[in-house]
Amino acid sequence: MIDSRTFHVHSHAAKAFSVMHELRLQEQLCDIIISVSGAKFHAHKVVLAGFSPYLRAMFTNGMMESGRDTVDIHGIEAETMDLLLDFMYTCSIVISVENVQQVLQGASLLGLTSLRNMCAHFLQSRLTPSNCLGIHQFADMYACTELESVAREFIFQNFLLVSHTEEFFELSEDQLIGLLKSDKLHVTSENQVFEAACQWLRYDPQSRQQNACRILQNIRLALLDLPFLENVVLKSEFFRTCPQCQLLISNAIRTKQDQSQLERITPRAQPPCIYVIGGRNSEQCQLSSMERYDFLTNEWFTMQCMNTARTAVGAASVDGLLYAVGGECAMAKNQDDTLYLRCTECYDPVLKQWFNKSDMSKARSFVAVAAVGGYLYAIGGEDRQISYSTVERFDPKTNTWTEVPSMKGKRSGAGVTVCDGKIYVAGGYDKILHTDRASMECFDPDTQEWTFTAEMEKARSGLALVALDHFIYAFGGRFRPTDQYFDLVERFNTVTRQWSTIQSMQKPRAWAGVAVFDNKIYVCGGFDGQHRLNDAEVYDPDMDQWTYISSMIIPRAGCAAAVV
Repeated sequence: MIDSRTFHVHSHAAKAFSVMHELRLQEQLCDIIISVSGAKFHAHKVVLAGFSPYLRAMFTNGMMESGRDTVDIHGIEAETMDLLLDFMYTCSIVISVENVQQVLQGASLLGLTSLRNMCAHFLQSRLTPSNCLGIHQFADMYACTELESVAREFIFQNFLLVSHTEEFFELSEDQLIGLLKSDKLHVTSENQVFEAACQWLRYDPQSRQQNACRILQNIRLALLDLPFLENVVLKSEFFRTCPQCQLLISNAIRTKQDQSQLERITPRAQPPCIYVIGGRNSEQCQLSSMERYDFLTNEWFTMQCMNTARTAVGAASVDGLLYAVGGECAMAKNQDDTLYLRCTECYDPVLKQWFNKSDMSKARSFVAVAAVGGYLYAIGGEDRQISYSTVERFDPKTNTWTEVPSMKGKRSGAGVTVCDGKIYVAGGYDKILHTDRASMECFDPDTQEWTFTAEMEKARSGLALVALDHFIYAFGGRFRPTDQYFDLVERFNTVTRQWSTIQSMQKPRAWAGVAVFDNKIYVCGGFDGQHRLNDAEVYDPDMDQWTYISSMIIPRAGCAAAVV
């Protein structure tokens, strides 16, 4: 028999505080009056001391206020003090855009750490290009370390948008220079940093002209395009009459001609962009060209060409580098003259250069490529005779390919994605069986095992596969027996392990490029059964809605895409 037992009445404290709150509102049993800007608030010392280290010290450490019935609190508005007192008694408060800064100030003064953190998280969720500089300065002033760090990263990542806001134009000279010195500004070229600095100077040219030389010293002039340096910077109204500025520009032009000096200059951070490579269209059987999509401006830009032109290429990004794997080249109109590729090359968006890497052991096109755990996987594909189940793994550190366990089925033109550290491969065509597959396999890199999962509703090849949250999406594709091209989208729930059909794309697409960014899915180019496409559309899973973005510069099918 148990002699004793401990009981907990979880509602006891809440009921007690509810009664004390009523007593405060009725000014009963109160033993302290808080005076804020002439407003009087009756309260109970023991409640205030329990929540606020600042007030506890005031009441218990023998300070002058400890023996008084009324104490003055400075640095808080009366309306804010009323909210803070309510919070201390009820543990509830309404934080809004209008009051959050005042509440955080008051919470910081009184030592209400949990409330201060809630305000900081609220401000984090409200960061925009137009307010992030002000929030960053506010967080720095009140030592909100996490908020300050998040706001700073937001400024870096959205610098192009931030540089057009009123807060940016009102920065002090030192604050602007602090930004210009950072390696982390997300820009596609140093030209954009220069333009932002000039906009700041133009906002108040009379008083800021004297700062122009100091501003220019923090632009990485040697990273500017040479025509831009000679035709824009050198002739700028802010720098053309300053001998020191002219000297800086001349030195930058000389540095551009010295590769060893140029390599010592640290480039800015590159903003995430979609890169689409290779493919074919009605004019060219294989493309070496690459395009980059800028999420901020909704524009496509032509970038450096691959070393090898190819269609039916696979691509993925590892550690900020873009890899192009396999593919094929048509040596003549006769399909028997197709050259299947084993070559791999890698693009560095900072250096803006392609570098050749080690070849795969098997030449193949329509290879599915995925990146997980710092490795690159080349899965399936085909050559002239057969489709492959072969899987090779590339280690960027050693520049070597090794074979890993093969899939259970042969597949070319399959979709591939990574979800929760596992590789999923769906669909694809088997040349031996002359059939498209509906099945999906999952590879666990830890156990090195392939397992079948639930099949898609429609068998197809040339589909695009991506993962977002715990869902896997399968877009478009072609069913060869009937030459049918799909706008169909199916979604696989990795928790329930079931497929469902969701909103279709706006047109059929096979062999399109696909990428995910900011919880949205981008599908670019492809073939609709009649035309190779240059248009692109984006899917918003929250809205279950497709919208077009700006079209690529040229049509592409058999291309590959990745975010870098």
